[in-house]
Amino acid sequence: MILESDASDEDVAAALECGADALLLRLGPCAEDAARRGVRARACALINEARGKSAAPKLFVEVAALDSELIEADLDALFGPGPDGVFLPSCDGAASLQRMAVKLAVREAQAGRADGATRIGAFAGGDPAAVLALHSLAGASPRLAALAFDEAGLRAALGLAEGNGAAVQMARGAVVIAAASAGVPALAPPAQPGETQAYAAARRDGFRGAMALFPGEIAAIHEVFPRSENRQRPQSSA
Repeated sequence: MILESDASDEDVAAALECGADALLLRLGPCAEDAARRGVRARACALINEARGKSAAPKLFVEVAALDSELIEADLDALFGPGPDGVFLPSCDGAASLQRMAVKLAVREAQAGRADGATRIGAFAGGDPAAVLALHSLAGASPRLAALAFDEAGLRAALGLAEGNGAAVQMARGAVVIAAASAGVPALAPPAQPGETQAYAAARRDGFRGAMALFPGEIAAIHEVFPRSENRQRPQSSA
């Protein structure tokens, strides 16, 4: 489940108890200011809180893009407690994963965490170049945990307001194939409110899970993507 940076305390509490396999915490607008520093601190507090709950979901944090000056500050702040994983806002192929893996390895060593303990999730297929680079992800890093199709990003890049045109469908399939080749789940985009049939369509397309924006969607996702099918794989819903 995706948890936005401005989520209320009530929203955070509901997210922790909603039954999602993982929470994706977003740090908000990319600006080094008091707001972002506050969200980083809140993320660290949430990581510590979740570690005290036996059935808490895995916690991933969406950090700044690799080419942003904020990435170092984001990672430095998070490796007080250390999240279960980080999420790349965009993945441009193997080089993106490998650059992030190096950054994580350095901070794991500094924090005394096991090498490879921090997994990497990534939004994939968000622009034409990213779609074409998907083939390089197989074997790029053992830290890779999941690929989430960035359909909204691709639509924006192509100037598409609506409709499932050929380019969107091709990219959707490419993300599924790339994830399967890399041995990780492909996660479908969040469904629009009331359109839970989108999860069944995602399963037919080969997705192994789906992202959600609201706690009430988790039960519908697990009905289509049972947890029992993913016991030997990384967790499949966020």
